Amino acid sequence: MNALPLPARSTQLATFDLLDEAGCEDWVLRVLLMRRHWRQRHALAPFFTLGLAAYLDCVATAKGRIYDDCALRRSSNALLDWQFAPLLQVVAAALSAHFSLPAELTDAGARPGFHIYLPHPAFAMNVAKVHRDLQYRDVFPGRTTADDDLFSFTLPLSTPSGSGLNLWTDDAAGPDFIPYRSGRLVVHSGLMRHQAVLDCDGDLERITLQGHGIRLPGQRLLLYW
Repeated sequence: MNALPLPARSTQLATFDLLDEAGCEDWVLRVLLMRRHWRQRHALAPFFTLGLAAYLDCVATAKGRIYDDCALRRSSNALLDWQFAPLLQVVAAALSAHFSLPAELTDAGARPGFHIYLPHPAFAMNVAKVHRDLQYRDVFPGRTTADDDLFSFTLPLSTPSGSGLNLWTDDAAGPDFIPYRSGRLVVHSGLMRHQAVLDCDGDLERITLQGHGIRLPGQRLLLYW
Protein backbone atom coordinates (compact mmCIF):
# COMPACT_ATOMS: atom_id res chain seq x y z
CA MET A 1 0.00 0.00 0.00
CA ASN A 2 1.36 3.45 -0.87
CA ALA A 3 1.78 5.78 2.07
CA LEU A 4 -0.50 8.79 2.15
CA PRO A 5 1.22 12.19 2.20
CA LEU A 6 1.44 14.06 5.45
CA PRO A 7 -1.19 16.78 5.86
CA ALA A 8 -0.58 19.80 3.65
CA ARG A 9 0.06 21.92 6.74
CA SER A 10 3.30 19.95 7.23
CA THR A 11 4.93 21.90 4.40
CA GLN A 12 3.98 25.23 5.96
CA LEU A 13 4.98 27.01 9.11
CA ALA A 14 3.24 25.92 12.29
CA THR A 15 3.79 27.05 15.88
CA PHE A 16 2.64 25.65 19.22
CA ASP A 17 2.99 27.07 22.72
CA LEU A 18 4.41 24.22 24.81
CA LEU A 19 6.20 25.71 27.83
CA ASP A 20 5.72 28.69 30.09
CA GLU A 21 8.55 30.95 31.24
CA ALA A 22 9.28 28.93 34.37
CA GLY A 23 9.37 25.69 32.40
CA CYS A 24 11.85 27.17 29.92
CA GLU A 25 14.06 28.43 32.74
CA ASP A 26 14.15 24.98 34.32
CA TRP A 27 15.33 23.34 31.08
CA VAL A 28 17.84 26.10 30.38
CA LEU A 29 19.35 25.59 33.82
CA ARG A 30 19.67 21.87 33.13
CA VAL A 31 21.42 22.55 29.80
CA LEU A 32 23.83 24.95 31.51
CA LEU A 33 24.59 22.42 34.24
CA MET A 34 25.52 19.91 31.53
CA ARG A 35 28.30 22.13 30.20
CA ARG A 36 31.01 19.51 30.51
CA HIS A 37 29.07 17.48 27.92
CA TRP A 38 28.78 20.31 25.40
CA ARG A 39 30.56 19.91 22.08
CA GLN A 40 32.38 23.00 20.88
CA ARG A 41 31.47 23.64 17.24
CA HIS A 42 33.61 26.66 16.40
CA ALA A 43 37.28 27.24 17.11
CA LEU A 44 36.81 30.82 18.30
CA ALA A 45 33.15 31.71 18.77
CA PRO A 46 31.22 30.17 21.71
CA PHE A 47 28.93 27.92 19.67
CA PHE A 48 28.17 24.50 21.14
CA THR A 49 25.78 21.59 20.86
CA LEU A 50 24.55 19.21 23.50
CA GLY A 51 24.11 15.99 21.57
CA LEU A 52 25.21 14.83 18.14
CA ALA A 53 23.92 16.61 15.04
CA ALA A 54 23.95 15.00 11.60
CA TYR A 55 24.78 18.22 9.76
CA LEU A 56 27.94 18.54 11.83
CA ASP A 57 28.85 14.96 12.68
CA CYS A 58 28.27 13.22 9.35
CA VAL A 59 31.28 15.06 7.95
CA ALA A 60 34.00 12.62 6.86
CA THR A 61 37.23 12.67 8.89
CA ALA A 62 40.37 10.54 8.92
CA LYS A 63 38.68 8.43 11.60
CA GLY A 64 35.36 8.23 9.77
CA ARG A 65 32.11 9.99 10.54
CA ILE A 66 31.48 10.61 14.23
CA TYR A 67 27.75 10.13 13.70
CA ASP A 68 28.33 6.54 12.53
CA ASP A 69 30.04 5.56 15.81
CA CYS A 70 27.18 3.50 17.26
CA ALA A 71 28.66 3.37 20.76
CA LEU A 72 29.15 7.14 20.84
CA ARG A 73 25.66 7.76 19.49
CA ARG A 74 24.11 5.40 22.07
CA SER A 75 26.03 7.14 24.84
CA SER A 76 24.92 10.58 23.65
CA ASN A 77 21.30 9.43 23.33
CA ALA A 78 21.36 7.88 26.79
CA LEU A 79 22.64 11.12 28.28
CA LEU A 80 19.85 13.13 26.65
CA ASP A 81 17.25 10.56 27.67
CA TRP A 82 18.49 10.68 31.26
CA GLN A 83 18.35 14.45 31.54
CA PHE A 84 15.71 15.54 29.04
CA ALA A 85 13.24 12.67 28.48
CA PRO A 86 10.21 14.67 29.74
CA LEU A 87 11.02 17.56 27.39
CA LEU A 88 11.50 15.23 24.42
CA GLN A 89 8.19 13.54 25.25
CA VAL A 90 6.35 16.89 25.30
CA VAL A 91 7.74 17.77 21.87
CA ALA A 92 7.01 14.30 20.46
CA ALA A 93 3.43 14.49 21.71
CA ALA A 94 2.92 17.90 20.08
CA LEU A 95 4.29 16.68 16.75
CA SER A 96 2.23 13.51 16.93
CA ALA A 97 -0.93 15.55 17.50
CA HIS A 98 -0.06 17.96 14.68
CA PHE A 99 0.57 15.26 12.08
CA SER A 100 -1.97 12.75 13.47
CA LEU A 101 0.70 10.05 13.52
CA PRO A 102 2.69 8.46 16.35
CA ALA A 103 6.07 10.13 16.84
CA GLU A 104 9.01 8.10 18.12
CA LEU A 105 12.67 8.59 18.94
CA THR A 106 15.09 6.28 17.17
CA ASP A 107 18.46 4.78 17.99
CA ALA A 108 19.21 4.82 14.25
CA GLY A 109 19.82 8.53 14.67
CA ALA A 110 20.85 11.02 17.31
CA ARG A 111 18.26 12.40 19.67
CA PRO A 112 16.96 15.90 19.13
CA GLY A 113 19.52 18.05 20.92
CA PHE A 114 20.50 21.60 21.71
CA HIS A 115 22.11 24.52 19.91
CA ILE A 116 23.88 26.73 22.44
CA TYR A 117 25.21 30.18 21.58
CA LEU A 118 26.81 32.19 24.37
CA PRO A 119 26.77 35.96 23.86
CA HIS A 120 29.48 37.14 21.46
CA PRO A 121 29.85 40.13 19.10
CA ALA A 122 30.03 37.79 16.08
CA PHE A 123 26.52 36.59 16.79
CA ALA A 124 25.12 40.06 16.16
CA MET A 125 26.08 39.65 12.52
CA ASN A 126 24.53 37.66 9.69
CA VAL A 127 26.78 34.63 10.22
CA ALA A 128 24.43 31.65 9.96
CA LYS A 129 24.25 29.84 6.63
CA VAL A 130 21.19 29.81 4.42
CA HIS A 131 20.45 26.12 3.90
CA ARG A 132 17.97 23.30 3.46
CA ASP A 133 17.82 20.37 5.86
CA LEU A 134 19.05 17.39 3.84
CA GLN A 135 20.45 15.41 6.77
CA TYR A 136 17.99 12.60 6.19
CA ARG A 137 20.20 11.47 3.29
CA ASP A 138 23.00 10.73 5.75
CA VAL A 139 20.90 9.33 8.59
CA PHE A 140 18.67 7.16 6.38
CA PRO A 141 20.87 6.45 3.34
CA GLY A 142 19.26 4.81 0.36
CA ARG A 143 15.73 5.54 1.53
CA THR A 144 13.41 7.09 -1.03
CA THR A 145 11.57 9.88 0.71
CA ALA A 146 8.94 12.29 -0.57
CA ASP A 147 9.24 15.95 0.35
CA ASP A 148 6.00 15.73 2.31
CA ASP A 149 7.55 13.06 4.55
CA LEU A 150 10.06 15.51 6.04
CA PHE A 151 9.98 18.31 8.57
CA SER A 152 12.23 20.21 10.97
CA PHE A 153 11.46 21.77 14.34
CA THR A 154 12.91 24.19 16.87
CA LEU A 155 11.87 24.81 20.46
CA PRO A 156 13.49 28.03 21.74
CA LEU A 157 14.24 27.92 25.46
CA SER A 158 16.41 31.02 25.95
CA THR A 159 15.69 33.67 23.35
CA PRO A 160 17.55 36.97 22.94
CA SER A 161 15.39 39.78 21.62
CA GLY A 162 15.50 39.72 17.83
CA SER A 163 16.34 36.02 17.61
CA GLY A 164 14.38 33.96 15.13
CA LEU A 165 14.31 32.32 11.73
CA ASN A 166 14.48 33.61 8.17
CA LEU A 167 12.29 31.38 6.00
CA TRP A 168 12.06 31.55 2.21
CA THR A 169 8.53 30.40 1.37
CA ASP A 170 9.04 31.77 -2.16
CA ASP A 171 12.51 31.43 -3.70
CA ALA A 172 11.82 34.42 -5.91
CA ALA A 173 11.16 36.69 -2.95
CA GLY A 174 13.00 37.64 0.21
CA PRO A 175 12.64 35.68 3.44
CA ASP A 176 9.90 35.96 6.00
CA PHE A 177 11.26 36.59 9.48
CA ILE A 178 9.79 34.32 12.14
CA PRO A 179 10.56 35.73 15.61
CA TYR A 180 11.27 33.12 18.26
CA ARG A 181 9.58 33.07 21.62
CA SER A 182 10.76 30.87 24.45
CA GLY A 183 8.50 27.85 24.84
CA ARG A 184 6.92 28.14 21.37
CA LEU A 185 7.65 25.19 19.06
CA VAL A 186 8.27 26.12 15.41
CA VAL A 187 7.73 23.45 12.73
CA HIS A 188 8.48 23.76 9.00
CA SER A 189 9.30 21.46 6.10
CA GLY A 190 13.07 21.82 6.42
CA LEU A 191 13.34 21.80 2.62
CA MET A 192 12.50 25.46 2.25
CA ARG A 193 15.59 27.63 2.45
CA HIS A 194 16.03 28.99 5.94
CA GLN A 195 18.58 30.71 8.15
CA ALA A 196 18.99 31.16 11.88
CA VAL A 197 18.91 34.75 13.08
CA LEU A 198 21.08 34.63 16.19
CA ASP A 199 21.10 38.20 17.54
CA CYS A 200 23.00 36.89 20.55
CA ASP A 201 25.48 39.58 21.59
CA GLY A 202 23.97 40.89 24.81
CA ASP A 203 23.53 39.28 28.21
CA LEU A 204 21.33 36.32 27.30
CA GLU A 205 22.45 33.02 25.81
CA ARG A 206 20.52 31.53 22.87
CA ILE A 207 19.48 27.94 23.56
CA THR A 208 17.14 25.93 21.35
CA LEU A 209 16.08 22.31 21.13
CA GLN A 210 16.55 21.19 17.52
CA GLY A 211 15.42 18.21 15.51
CA HIS A 212 14.02 16.73 12.34
CA GLY A 213 11.32 14.23 11.55
CA ILE A 214 10.75 11.68 8.82
CA ARG A 215 7.62 9.68 8.08
CA LEU A 216 8.35 6.01 7.45
CA PRO A 217 6.15 3.24 6.09
CA GLY A 218 3.81 1.99 8.76
CA GLN A 219 2.50 5.52 9.35
CA ARG A 220 4.90 6.65 12.05
CA LEU A 221 7.26 9.55 12.51
CA LEU A 222 10.87 9.16 13.60
CA LEU A 223 12.49 12.13 15.34
CA TYR A 224 16.24 12.70 15.21
CA TRP A 225 18.91 15.35 14.82
